[in-house]
Amino acid sequence: MRRPFIYGELAQDENFIDRHEDRKRLKTFLGNGINVMLISPRRWGKSSLVKATMKEMLKEDKKVRVCFVDAFKITSEADFYNAYATAVFNGVSSSIDKGIEVFRKYVQALSPSITIKSAEDILNLPEKIAEQRGLQVIVCIDEFQNLANLSAWKRIEGMLRSVWQQHQHTTYCLYGSKRHMMLDIFNNSSNPFYRFGQVMYLDKIAKDYWIPYIIDTFKKSGKTISREAAERICDVVDCHSWYVQQLSFFVWADTEDNATLEMVENALLSVIDTNRPVFESDAEKLSSSQMAMLHAVANGESRLNSSEVVNRYQLGGPQTITRNKRVLVEKDIIEKRGNGFDFVDPLFRQWIIRG
Repeated sequence: MRRPFIYGELAQDENFIDRHEDRKRLKTFLGNGINVMLISPRRWGKSSLVKATMKEMLKEDKKVRVCFVDAFKITSEADFYNAYATAVFNGVSSSIDKGIEVFRKYVQALSPSITIKSAEDILNLPEKIAEQRGLQVIVCIDEFQNLANLSAWKRIEGMLRSVWQQHQHTTYCLYGSKRHMMLDIFNNSSNPFYRFGQVMYLDKIAKDYWIPYIIDTFKKSGKTISREAAERICDVVDCHSWYVQQLSFFVWADTEDNATLEMVENALLSVIDTNRPVFESDAEKLSSSQMAMLHAVANGESRLNSSEVVNRYQLGGPQTITRNKRVLVEKDIIEKRGNGFDFVDPLFRQWIIRG
Protein backbone atom coordinates (compact mmCIF):
# COMPACT_ATOMS: atom_id res chain seq x y z
CA MET A 1 0.00 0.00 0.00
CA ARG A 2 1.06 3.61 -0.52
CA ARG A 3 2.48 5.17 2.62
CA PRO A 4 -0.16 7.17 4.52
CA PHE A 5 1.89 10.31 5.24
CA ILE A 6 3.52 12.14 2.35
CA TYR A 7 6.74 14.16 2.46
CA GLY A 8 9.53 14.62 -0.04
CA GLU A 9 7.02 15.17 -2.84
CA LEU A 10 4.13 17.48 -3.60
CA ALA A 11 1.07 16.96 -1.42
CA GLN A 12 -1.99 16.31 -3.55
CA ASP A 13 -5.64 15.34 -3.22
CA GLU A 14 -6.38 13.93 0.26
CA ASN A 15 -2.81 14.66 1.39
CA PHE A 16 -3.23 18.37 0.69
CA ILE A 17 -4.34 19.88 4.00
CA ASP A 18 -6.42 23.04 4.45
CA ARG A 19 -5.09 26.13 2.60
CA HIS A 20 -8.69 26.93 1.57
CA GLU A 21 -8.28 30.66 2.18
CA ASP A 22 -4.80 30.70 0.62
CA ARG A 23 -6.11 28.98 -2.51
CA LYS A 24 -9.04 31.39 -2.68
CA ARG A 25 -6.79 34.44 -2.38
CA LEU A 26 -4.25 33.10 -4.87
CA LYS A 27 -6.99 32.35 -7.43
CA THR A 28 -8.54 35.77 -6.92
CA PHE A 29 -5.27 37.61 -7.50
CA LEU A 30 -4.02 35.55 -10.45
CA GLY A 31 -7.47 35.22 -12.02
CA ASN A 32 -7.75 39.00 -12.09
CA GLY A 33 -4.35 39.55 -13.63
CA ILE A 34 -2.53 40.52 -10.42
CA ASN A 35 1.00 39.15 -10.13
CA VAL A 36 1.72 37.30 -6.88
CA MET A 37 4.95 36.96 -4.91
CA LEU A 38 4.48 34.07 -2.48
CA ILE A 39 6.94 33.82 0.42
CA SER A 40 7.40 31.19 3.12
CA PRO A 41 10.21 29.01 4.54
CA ARG A 42 11.26 25.83 2.80
CA ARG A 43 8.95 22.82 2.96
CA TRP A 44 5.92 24.72 4.21
CA GLY A 45 3.89 23.69 1.19
CA LYS A 46 4.27 26.59 -1.27
CA SER A 47 4.73 24.35 -4.30
CA SER A 48 1.85 22.11 -3.27
CA LEU A 49 -0.38 25.16 -2.78
CA VAL A 50 0.50 26.60 -6.19
CA LYS A 51 0.01 23.24 -7.93
CA ALA A 52 -3.35 22.66 -6.24
CA THR A 53 -4.52 26.19 -7.06
CA MET A 54 -3.42 25.94 -10.68
CA LYS A 55 -5.19 22.59 -11.00
CA GLU A 56 -8.42 24.22 -9.83
CA MET A 57 -8.00 27.17 -12.19
CA LEU A 58 -7.36 24.89 -15.16
CA LYS A 59 -10.50 22.95 -14.34
CA GLU A 60 -12.64 26.05 -13.83
CA ASP A 61 -11.55 28.01 -16.92
CA LYS A 62 -10.71 26.31 -20.22
CA LYS A 63 -8.84 29.40 -21.43
CA VAL A 64 -6.27 29.24 -18.64
CA ARG A 65 -2.83 27.80 -19.37
CA VAL A 66 -0.11 27.31 -16.74
CA CYS A 67 3.66 27.22 -17.23
CA PHE A 68 5.91 25.95 -14.42
CA VAL A 69 9.57 26.93 -14.11
CA ASP A 70 11.82 25.54 -11.35
CA ALA A 71 14.67 27.98 -10.75
CA PHE A 72 16.35 25.84 -8.10
CA LYS A 73 18.96 24.36 -10.43
CA ILE A 74 19.36 27.29 -12.81
CA THR A 75 23.00 28.38 -12.83
CA SER A 76 23.27 30.61 -15.88
CA GLU A 77 21.30 33.12 -17.91
CA ALA A 78 21.07 30.64 -20.80
CA ASP A 79 19.68 28.02 -18.38
CA PHE A 80 16.93 30.39 -17.38
CA TYR A 81 15.80 31.26 -20.91
CA ASN A 82 15.95 27.61 -21.89
CA ALA A 83 13.85 26.60 -18.86
CA TYR A 84 11.43 29.47 -19.51
CA ALA A 85 10.95 28.56 -23.17
CA THR A 86 10.53 24.88 -22.29
CA ALA A 87 7.89 25.74 -19.67
CA VAL A 88 5.96 27.80 -22.20
CA PHE A 89 6.24 24.96 -24.72
CA ASN A 90 4.88 22.46 -22.19
CA GLY A 91 2.18 24.69 -20.73
CA VAL A 92 0.76 26.72 -23.60
CA SER A 93 1.15 24.78 -26.84
CA SER A 94 -2.16 23.50 -28.16
CA SER A 95 -0.54 20.86 -30.33
CA ILE A 96 2.78 19.06 -30.46
CA ASP A 97 3.65 20.24 -33.97
CA LYS A 98 2.89 23.89 -33.31
CA GLY A 99 4.64 23.67 -29.97
CA ILE A 100 7.81 22.25 -31.44
CA GLU A 101 7.80 24.86 -34.19
CA VAL A 102 7.45 27.72 -31.70
CA PHE A 103 9.95 26.13 -29.35
CA ARG A 104 12.61 25.74 -32.04
CA LYS A 105 12.19 29.33 -33.13
CA TYR A 106 12.97 30.70 -29.72
CA VAL A 107 15.50 28.12 -28.58
CA GLN A 108 17.60 28.99 -31.65
CA ALA A 109 18.25 32.31 -29.96
CA LEU A 110 19.91 30.56 -27.00
CA SER A 111 23.68 30.81 -27.06
CA PRO A 112 26.48 31.84 -24.69
CA SER A 113 26.07 35.38 -26.01
CA ILE A 114 22.32 35.89 -25.78
CA THR A 115 21.35 39.35 -26.95
CA ILE A 116 18.84 41.50 -25.14
CA LYS A 117 16.55 41.31 -28.16
CA SER A 118 16.49 37.52 -28.32
CA ALA A 119 15.99 37.33 -24.57
CA GLU A 120 13.04 39.68 -24.78
CA ASP A 121 11.56 37.52 -27.55
CA ILE A 122 11.64 34.53 -25.21
CA LEU A 123 10.18 36.51 -22.30
CA ASN A 124 7.37 37.75 -24.54
CA LEU A 125 6.56 34.27 -25.85
CA PRO A 126 3.68 33.43 -23.44
CA GLU A 127 2.12 36.85 -23.98
CA LYS A 128 2.25 36.56 -27.77
CA ILE A 129 0.70 33.11 -27.74
CA ALA A 130 -1.96 34.15 -25.21
CA GLU A 131 -2.91 37.17 -27.30
CA GLN A 132 -3.11 35.17 -30.53
CA ARG A 133 -5.18 32.35 -29.04
CA GLY A 134 -7.35 34.27 -26.60
CA LEU A 135 -5.82 32.60 -23.55
CA GLN A 136 -4.90 33.62 -20.03
CA VAL A 137 -1.40 32.37 -19.23
CA ILE A 138 -0.01 32.04 -15.72
CA VAL A 139 3.76 31.61 -15.40
CA CYS A 140 4.78 30.05 -12.07
CA ILE A 141 8.47 30.27 -11.10
CA ASP A 142 9.51 28.25 -8.05
CA GLU A 143 12.52 29.35 -5.92
CA PHE A 144 12.56 32.60 -7.86
CA GLN A 145 15.15 34.15 -5.53
CA ASN A 146 17.80 31.75 -6.89
CA LEU A 147 17.91 33.86 -10.04
CA ALA A 148 19.46 36.62 -7.93
CA ASN A 149 22.60 34.45 -7.70
CA LEU A 150 23.22 34.78 -11.45
CA SER A 151 26.21 36.96 -12.28
CA ALA A 152 24.15 39.20 -14.57
CA TRP A 153 21.15 39.38 -12.22
CA LYS A 154 20.93 43.17 -12.02
CA ARG A 155 20.61 43.45 -15.79
CA ILE A 156 18.26 40.45 -15.99
CA GLU A 157 16.11 41.78 -13.14
CA GLY A 158 15.56 45.10 -14.88
CA MET A 159 14.75 43.41 -18.17
CA LEU A 160 12.27 40.97 -16.60
CA ARG A 161 10.36 43.77 -14.93
CA SER A 162 10.46 45.92 -18.07
CA VAL A 163 9.05 43.13 -20.26
CA TRP A 164 6.63 41.48 -17.85
CA GLN A 165 4.95 44.68 -16.67
CA GLN A 166 3.67 45.23 -20.23
CA HIS A 167 1.87 41.89 -20.40
CA GLN A 168 -1.93 42.01 -20.39
CA HIS A 169 -2.70 38.32 -20.92
CA THR A 170 0.09 36.76 -18.82
CA THR A 171 0.24 36.80 -15.02
CA TYR A 172 3.20 35.79 -12.87
CA CYS A 173 3.31 33.76 -9.66
CA LEU A 174 6.83 34.04 -8.27
CA TYR A 175 7.50 32.07 -5.12
CA GLY A 176 10.51 31.27 -2.98
CA SER A 177 11.76 30.08 0.38
CA LYS A 178 14.62 32.49 1.09
CA ARG A 179 12.59 35.11 2.90
CA HIS A 180 15.37 37.66 3.18
CA MET A 181 16.23 37.48 -0.52
CA MET A 182 12.59 37.50 -1.63
CA LEU A 183 11.82 40.53 0.50
CA ASP A 184 14.85 42.35 -0.88
CA ILE A 185 13.74 41.65 -4.45
CA PHE A 186 10.10 42.65 -4.01
CA ASN A 187 9.93 45.01 -1.02
CA ASN A 188 13.07 47.06 -1.59
CA SER A 189 12.02 50.31 -3.26
CA SER A 190 15.38 50.58 -5.03
CA ASN A 191 14.89 47.30 -6.92
CA PRO A 192 12.99 46.90 -10.23
CA PHE A 193 10.44 44.40 -8.88
CA TYR A 194 9.27 46.75 -6.13
CA ARG A 195 5.43 46.74 -6.16
CA PHE A 196 5.33 44.31 -9.07
CA GLY A 197 2.21 42.77 -7.57
CA GLN A 198 0.72 41.30 -4.41
CA VAL A 199 3.09 39.87 -1.80
CA MET A 200 1.58 36.88 0.04
CA TYR A 201 3.10 35.37 3.17
CA LEU A 202 2.20 31.73 3.70
CA ASP A 203 1.34 30.88 7.30
CA LYS A 204 1.62 27.47 8.89
CA ILE A 205 -1.34 25.15 8.73
CA ALA A 206 -3.15 25.37 12.06
CA LYS A 207 -3.04 22.53 14.56
CA ASP A 208 -6.84 22.27 14.41
CA TYR A 209 -6.47 20.99 10.83
CA TRP A 210 -3.47 18.75 11.43
CA ILE A 211 -4.81 16.80 14.41
CA PRO A 212 -7.93 15.33 12.70
CA TYR A 213 -5.84 14.64 9.58
CA ILE A 214 -3.33 12.62 11.61
CA ILE A 215 -6.04 10.75 13.52
CA ASP A 216 -8.07 10.00 10.37
CA THR A 217 -5.01 8.85 8.41
CA PHE A 218 -4.06 6.41 11.17
CA LYS A 219 -7.64 5.16 11.24
CA LYS A 220 -7.75 4.56 7.48
CA SER A 221 -4.75 2.26 7.78
CA GLY A 222 -6.29 0.24 10.61
CA LYS A 223 -4.32 1.92 13.41
CA THR A 224 -5.18 4.49 16.06
CA ILE A 225 -3.50 7.45 17.70
CA SER A 226 -4.79 9.51 20.60
CA ARG A 227 -5.57 13.18 20.20
CA GLU A 228 -2.89 13.89 22.81
CA ALA A 229 -0.22 12.08 20.77
CA ALA A 230 -1.33 13.77 17.54
CA GLU A 231 -1.18 17.15 19.26
CA ARG A 232 2.33 16.40 20.52
CA ILE A 233 3.44 15.72 16.95
CA CYS A 234 2.15 19.14 15.91
CA ASP A 235 3.62 20.99 18.88
CA VAL A 236 7.11 19.53 18.84
CA VAL A 237 7.64 20.48 15.17
CA ASP A 238 5.66 23.73 15.45
CA CYS A 239 3.12 22.62 12.80
CA HIS A 240 5.81 22.61 10.10
CA SER A 241 4.18 20.79 7.16
CA TRP A 242 7.15 18.62 6.14
CA TYR A 243 7.98 17.58 9.70
CA VAL A 244 4.38 16.90 10.70
CA GLN A 245 4.17 14.45 7.79
CA GLN A 246 7.61 12.97 8.42
CA LEU A 247 7.19 12.53 12.19
CA SER A 248 3.66 11.16 11.72
CA PHE A 249 5.03 8.58 9.27
CA PHE A 250 7.78 7.50 11.68
CA VAL A 251 5.22 7.11 14.47
CA TRP A 252 2.86 5.22 12.16
CA ALA A 253 5.64 2.90 10.98
CA ASP A 254 6.48 1.95 14.59
CA THR A 255 2.84 1.40 15.55
CA GLU A 256 1.16 -1.99 15.43
CA ASP A 257 -2.19 -0.96 16.90
CA ASN A 258 -2.23 2.24 18.95
CA ALA A 259 0.34 5.05 18.90
CA THR A 260 1.36 6.42 22.29
CA LEU A 261 3.15 9.54 23.50
CA GLU A 262 6.22 7.43 24.18
CA MET A 263 6.23 6.33 20.53
CA VAL A 264 6.08 9.98 19.45
CA GLU A 265 9.13 10.83 21.57
CA ASN A 266 11.06 7.83 20.22
CA ALA A 267 10.08 8.68 16.65
CA LEU A 268 11.18 12.29 17.20
CA LEU A 269 14.69 11.11 18.04
CA SER A 270 14.70 9.03 14.85
CA VAL A 271 13.54 11.98 12.75
CA ILE A 272 16.21 14.23 14.28
CA ASP A 273 18.82 11.59 13.54
CA THR A 274 17.56 11.24 9.95
CA ASN A 275 17.96 14.98 9.39
CA ARG A 276 21.24 15.22 11.31
CA PRO A 277 23.54 15.36 8.22
CA VAL A 278 21.70 18.46 6.95
CA PHE A 279 21.92 20.19 10.33
CA GLU A 280 25.59 19.29 10.73
CA SER A 281 26.34 20.65 7.27
CA ASP A 282 24.57 23.94 8.11
CA ALA A 283 26.32 24.17 11.49
CA GLU A 284 29.76 23.68 9.94
CA LYS A 285 29.27 26.90 7.97
CA LEU A 286 28.72 28.95 11.15
CA SER A 287 31.22 30.51 13.52
CA SER A 288 31.47 29.47 17.17
CA SER A 289 29.78 32.71 18.31
CA GLN A 290 26.93 32.14 15.83
CA MET A 291 26.43 28.62 17.15
CA ALA A 292 26.48 30.03 20.68
CA MET A 293 23.70 32.42 19.68
CA LEU A 294 21.68 29.52 18.28
CA HIS A 295 22.00 27.71 21.62
CA ALA A 296 20.69 30.82 23.37
CA VAL A 297 17.75 31.17 20.97
CA ALA A 298 17.01 27.43 21.22
CA ASN A 299 16.79 27.76 24.99
CA GLY A 300 14.26 30.56 24.70
CA GLU A 301 16.53 33.49 25.51
CA SER A 302 15.05 36.74 24.20
CA ARG A 303 17.41 39.32 25.70
CA LEU A 304 20.49 38.42 23.69
CA ASN A 305 22.28 41.64 24.62
CA SER A 306 21.83 41.29 28.37
CA SER A 307 25.08 40.74 30.27
CA GLU A 308 23.68 37.58 31.90
CA VAL A 309 22.87 35.92 28.55
CA VAL A 310 26.07 37.19 26.91
CA ASN A 311 28.21 35.72 29.69
CA ARG A 312 26.28 32.47 29.96
CA TYR A 313 26.55 31.64 26.26
CA GLN A 314 29.76 33.54 25.44
CA LEU A 315 28.09 35.57 22.70
CA GLY A 316 30.94 38.08 22.30
CA GLY A 317 30.92 41.86 22.15
CA PRO A 318 28.03 44.11 21.02
CA GLN A 319 29.29 44.34 17.42
CA THR A 320 29.66 40.56 17.20
CA ILE A 321 26.14 40.05 18.56
CA THR A 322 24.65 42.56 16.12
CA ARG A 323 26.52 41.02 13.19
CA ASN A 324 25.54 37.47 14.13
CA LYS A 325 21.86 38.39 14.41
CA ARG A 326 21.99 39.88 10.93
CA VAL A 327 23.90 36.93 9.43
CA LEU A 328 21.63 34.27 10.95
CA VAL A 329 18.51 36.14 9.75
CA GLU A 330 19.97 36.57 6.26
CA LYS A 331 20.75 32.85 6.16
CA ASP A 332 17.10 32.14 7.11
CA ILE A 333 18.19 30.19 10.18
CA ILE A 334 16.41 32.42 12.69
CA GLU A 335 13.72 35.07 12.31
CA LYS A 336 12.35 37.88 14.45
CA ARG A 337 9.25 36.88 16.38
CA GLY A 338 7.72 39.26 18.87
CA ASN A 339 10.40 40.54 21.22
CA GLY A 340 12.89 37.82 20.38
CA PHE A 341 14.06 35.36 17.76
CA ASP A 342 13.08 31.81 16.88
CA PHE A 343 14.25 29.12 14.48
CA VAL A 344 12.86 29.04 10.96
CA ASP A 345 13.37 25.25 11.02
CA PRO A 346 11.83 23.85 14.25
CA LEU A 347 13.66 20.53 13.98
CA PHE A 348 17.01 22.33 13.73
CA ARG A 349 16.08 23.83 17.11
CA GLN A 350 15.34 20.34 18.50
CA TRP A 351 18.72 19.14 17.23
CA ILE A 352 20.48 22.05 18.95
CA ILE A 353 18.64 21.42 22.22
CA ARG A 354 19.35 17.69 22.23
CA GLY A 355 22.99 18.23 21.36
